[in-house]
This record gives sequence, C-alpha cells and structure tokens, in this order.
Amino acid sequence: MLPPAVPLAQTQATPESESVAEGDADVVIRRTSGRFRLQAANTDWASLLREHIAEFSGSSEAQNVTPGLIRRLRQDISGILATEGYFSPQIEFRNLDDVATTANSNSNSNSANANVAEKVIEVVVDAGQRTGIENVTLTFQGAFADALAANDAIAKQRRIGLIEDWGLGVGQFFRESDWRDAKTQLTETLRSDVYAAARITDSAANVDADNYRADLQVEVDSGPPFFLGELRVTGLQRYPQWLLDRYQPPVRGEAYSRSRLLEFQRNLQNSPYFGTVAVSIDPDPEKASAVPVEVNLIERKARDLSFGVGYSSNTGFRGEIAYRDRDILEKAWDLRSAIRIEQKRQLGYADIYLPPHDNKLDSFGVIMDRQDVSGVKSLRNAVGIKRTNTHGHIEQRLALKLIRERKEVEGEADSVSKALVASVGWTWRDVDNAFAPRRGEIYQFDLDISEKALLSDQRFIRSYGKYQRWIPVGRTDSIILRAEAGQVFSPKNEGIPEDYLFRTGGSSTVRGYAYQSLGVQHPSAVTGGRVMGVASAEYVHWLNSTWGVASFVDAGDAADSWKKFSLHKSLGVGGRYHTPAGPIALDLAYGLQTRKARLDFSIAIAF
Repeated sequence: MLPPAVPLAQTQATPESESVAEGDADVVIRRTSGRFRLQAANTDWASLLREHIAEFSGSSEAQNVTPGLIRRLRQDISGILATEGYFSPQIEFRNLDDVATTANSNSNSNSANANVAEKVIEVVVDAGQRTGIENVTLTFQGAFADALAANDAIAKQRRIGLIEDWGLGVGQFFRESDWRDAKTQLTETLRSDVYAAARITDSAANVDADNYRADLQVEVDSGPPFFLGELRVTGLQRYPQWLLDRYQPPVRGEAYSRSRLLEFQRNLQNSPYFGTVAVSIDPDPEKASAVPVEVNLIERKARDLSFGVGYSSNTGFRGEIAYRDRDILEKAWDLRSAIRIEQKRQLGYADIYLPPHDNKLDSFGVIMDRQDVSGVKSLRNAVGIKRTNTHGHIEQRLALKLIRERKEVEGEADSVSKALVASVGWTWRDVDNAFAPRRGEIYQFDLDISEKALLSDQRFIRSYGKYQRWIPVGRTDSIILRAEAGQVFSPKNEGIPEDYLFRTGGSSTVRGYAYQSLGVQHPSAVTGGRVMGVASAEYVHWLNSTWGVASFVDAGDAADSWKKFSLHKSLGVGGRYHTPAGPIALDLAYGLQTRKARLDFSIAIAF
C-alpha cells in the first residue's frame, strides 16, 4: 500500500546544536535560520512538491533548521512522490554542515545572536524510476458474478466493457489519483445500470519498489439487481399527478437505469411547469425488487407578465409585452401570448399548448401580423392548429392554418388572398450545443399544400429545405456552412399569401442587402417570388470565451422563376459576443451588386 503523506507541522524552537543522520555520518547543525530551495528537474512531480510543501514556495520565510524539520521534509517529499509512482527517490540536503555566520552590524548585538546564520539549504531530489502497472485483477461478486457463472451473454459483454474501460491498465504508470479514479469509475459504471448498490469490498496496490512494478487487485460486489417501483412525488401542489405521466415516466417493474431516470428528469425540467426537478432512488439492497422512485419538484409560477425592448437591423426598434398562463381552465393548458410593436412590424398572438402525450405536443392559436417591408404593406390574420412529434434527433410537424391577408403595393391595386394550408415538416438535428453549436448538422424540410376548392384563392404547393453544418477548427474556432432553397408550384402568384412566397436579404439570410429586399422587383416595392436560393460560408475565431470575430461570404436571391434568378453576393466581417442564449452578431457586409456596405445587428433585452 502507499505510504501516506505526512501533514505539514509547525517547527518548534530547539537547542543551539543537534545532530541528524545524513548518509553514514552525523552532521552537527548549529542554531541556523535558513530557507530551503528545491533542486530538481522541471517535471510535474517537482511542481507538486513546490505546490504542497510550504518550504519550497517562493514566499517562504526563513526558519530554524532542526533535525525534526529535516526528517519531516524527507517524509513529505517521499510521500508526495509515492502518489505519483516514484517509490525510491534520492533526497539530499546540501549545506547543512557549512554554516557561514552572518556578521551582525549592530554593535549592541548579544552573543547568543552572534552565531545565528541565515542561509539557503539546497534540497536535491532525484525521483528515480517510475513504477509501472504489471498486472490488474478485477474480481466480481454478487448477482453480477452469478450472471457470469450462468454464461449470461449481456453480463459477459458488460464484463468485457468494464475491463476495457478500466482507467489504469497494464503498462501505465502508477498514480494515486488515477488509482482512485479508476476504482470510482468501475463502481459508478456498475451502479449506472441495474446494480445500484455496487461497491468495492477490497482493493490493493502491491508495489515492488525494487523492481518498479505494481500489481493491482480490486474486488467488487455488485449487490442485487434493482427494479423500479412506485413514483413518490413531493412538491406537486398546483398540477395533477397525471401530468407527470405525459413525460414518459419509468414503468413499475422496469430494470433500474440511471440514464432512464435522468431522461425523465430532463423531460420534466424542460416542461413549462417545473422550475427544479430531482429524480433519484435509495440504493438500499433490501428494496431492490421494487425500489421507489423519488421525484422532488418545485413548480413554476402559474402566471408571468414580462416586458422587453430590443433592436434589429431588419425591423428596427421594438417593445414587447408578453403574458403566460400555464394552467388555463385548471387543465395545465399553457397559454403563450404577446403584443410586439416594431418600427416595420406589429403583431399580436396567443397560442395554447396542451400537455404532451406519447412525445406529441399539440397546440392551437391565433395571430395578427402587420408589416411594412420593402414597399409592401400587409395585414395577415390567421388561426391554426399544430402537432409536433419528437423522436430522438427527428422532429416532425403537422399543421393546418387558415389565413386571410390584405396586401398594398404602391402604384398597384390592393389585393386580398385567402388560403387553407396543410403543412408537414421535418427537422433532423444533431449538434453539440443547442444555443451555440460548434459541431453538428441540421437538416430541415417543409411542405405546404393549398387547394383552391377548399377555402383558398389559389392552388399551390410550397417546398422549402435548409441545411446547416458546424465544423470545429482547432480548440475554439469553427466554420459555419448554410444552404437554403425553396420553390412554389403554382400557375401564378395571385391569391398566394406573402408568407408562402419567397423574399430574402437581411441579417439571417444574405447580409449586405436590406431585409426582404431580394425578390420580385416592382417600381417601388419588392414582393415574394416562387423560387429562392441562399448559400453562406462563415469562419468564426474566438479571441477568448466571450469575444470573437468572423468573416463570411453570402449569396442568394428570390425570383418568380429560375430563369430570372440571379445570385446577389456579399463579403463581410463581424464581431461576436457570447451569451447563454447564443452569440450576438454585429456584421459589416459589402453587397457586390449594390456596391454598398450595410451593418446588420440584432439584440434584445428582456426585463
């Protein structure tokens, strides 16, 4: 076993001379005031000695050098080196027998102080050869051992995984921290699935210091397999118990899995109803056949009223009032509503989300949206229903929406269009961070269909696809690639609401061109077209954890047909500021067709 590190003790005053064994001879130490200086190679273990032994720090003060202090330092050095696998160090204290008395310039100094010397004692350390792992023996007991003896295929595969994942294997150097971490990882891996009460019953690191080798032995008792019992819920006051059943709780009799409980906890935490969630079990072997699942909740407030201000280079300054009620009609229906006033857009909406079921989230709502963008004034009123279904990385959307839009284009007659639109869409998302991805991909495809015979002024099919990819570069940088394309299949544009045609340009599409300024050109306005394509490539370099810079190339257009489609290109640079909700971007882009530079910026502050 490893020699324990000796705690640092305070040095006591000693007589004016003592002797301490140094090699084969006794060295007489007079009452000496001195400092210690470590002489060793620039290695990790030398850094540990300087970190954990106060006498080796640069700020250490001179102290009385005594045989007890020398012995303690020798023990401390040996103990710390042993934790790193060095069990045969050579330690030498130089200058102990060579005291140069410091002349005292004070003529009134007494004779007792005349022999006090302040000097530097060199501590020369050679750690020697490091001990390596020669053998590792893992032994299992309990139900897991029984399963192995019965040739259970799952248990055998799991044993292989435990051995492969063992953190201190043959050929590695011995370190006390690695030894401790490897044992912790072994038990935590067993505890994470079925064997919640697994524990180490015996362990030994048998060190042969002369031959620089160590044999490791670990004995683990898995305990019994655990199966889940009833849910014991605390903190549920406002909402009914059945609400938890909508978030895929574990089933009674299901084999215990830590990841399964964490998934249930995450589902509840991401719901609108709970601010804090903790899901756990008591790993008592006596309860293993039906261990209760403890669910501790803190509910969110039922109602919220919030205010916000913001600015976007797309739609200008804005103010917003939002109201939320998470328990409409005392049925846990979640109302989300807001009134937003922007310079170029004003809207109000109210959506009600029902509690989920079978990974499906249903909602219905209304919206009124007024815009004045690129010479087009529009007023859109809509009601709709929607279902969102999530399975793993894939999100599916089904919707039905009834829209009425009034559109004014300067110099042209006003128009009114109606459409009953059925929609289906899919998003496949696999990114490392939902708010600030650095690695991953997103695919999106949407299809909208309207039939003239069903409350619509025009028959059309609208398709839209988007691909975005984040490629990490080095430790912090990334490349962001984006491509979008869409087409509306219809005999003509008349009767199709602007929301189902295409315009582009602005901070999130083709930078360097005004918001929705790329589309079908009129003498004094830009309306939506039936085709659209956008591509972008961006490189982001982070100067530190908060600030970054970017360079990018954008290209895109929207038109009435692919024959009239013409890419508008831009080049630019920008700044990035990292926030918990994702990076804020300030971009300066130069439009190659307009030969003008444009600043794109967006930020919002809620209070």
